[in-house]
Amino acid sequence: MAQTAKPGPKKANATTDALTRALRFEKTGMRYFTLASEKAADGFAKRVFALLADMERKHFEDIQEIAKKLEEKGKFPAVSTANSEGRMRLFKREYARIKREKTISGDAAAAMRKALGFEAEGREMYTRMSRNATDRKEKTFFGILAAEEQKHFDVIYEYLDYLEASGLRMGE
Repeated sequence: MAQTAKPGPKKANATTDALTRALRFEKTGMRYFTLASEKAADGFAKRVFALLADMERKHFEDIQEIAKKLEEKGKFPAVSTANSEGRMRLFKREYARIKREKTISGDAAAAMRKALGFEAEGREMYTRMSRNATDRKEKTFFGILAAEEQKHFDVIYEYLDYLEASGLRMGE
């Protein structure tokens, strides 16, 4: 006769696995955007990549905090959208400031395309995690991260669109 798994530990393991994947993803993003910022010759791209690296670092810290509370209390903690809303206001304000100062060259296009793919991957991953979560707080947390990744995607897409409109093709 087949044994059935206990719902508690399996759910906890699924949540822990999701948080571990999220931490790995954000760490990869921090590394990629930090390196892209250091290598970018384009001043605008350099600042956008640095800003994205900082946003990924904040995601990483949020996820670490959630994982710590989950381990301590055995349940997914309450999640506030205040941090996310504040971050997104800061991100939009900083992006607008950077955009006003920009000097564009085509050398950043390839790195931006890769960043666009990275943000799309993050958005999809967090959307799946939110959809698969059974805990309302967990669902909310991953939904917030998906929305933030979408905002990052939108900013990068807008920059690439600007490059195209300026006559700088993606491969240049």
